[in-house]
Amino acid sequence: MLGIDIVDIKDPSFKERNSRTLDLIKNTADVTIEHPHIFWILWSAKEAIFKCKREPLNFAPTKIPVIVSQDNGTISFESEGIKGKIEITDEYILAVCGDLEKIAYETFDKSHEDWSEGIRFMVIEFFREKGLDYHIGSDDLNLPIIEPEKKEISISHHGRYGAVAFPKSLL
Repeated sequence: MLGIDIVDIKDPSFKERNSRTLDLIKNTADVTIEHPHIFWILWSAKEAIFKCKREPLNFAPTKIPVIVSQDNGTISFESEGIKGKIEITDEYILAVCGDLEKIAYETFDKSHEDWSEGIRFMVIEFFREKGLDYHIGSDDLNLPIIEPEKKEISISHHGRYGAVAFPKSLL
């Protein structure tokens, strides 16, 4: 199981959130840290966890309890045994979760108008550059997998950025 989410913090439609908007996504069991982007950190963590569970449900952030912690500048999170980490750059916030020792991930800059299809193309090109002939298919729940290996992947895109998480064993 793996999940990923990315938020472009330079997106023109990106809005800073406050404690009132944070309450709209919080679960009563959530634990957060003080951070200027805590709304988007929590949102990304919840989205990555939702993708990690691979359930064919609608994303409901209030139903996903998350504990966010910070140690020596590293932000991590956990939810019901699923562990993850947050990467923050000047451009984006990225959350990745699952068995982190067995997961690799890659980020991409937008280069296609149709970003939903563009990110899939960029994922395939990423693997082709490594000499691997994969394509993206769907499992029985219509969630993304790499074929022909039939391994789970997680894809995210927002604004100018996209990301994919995949098992290291694919490389």
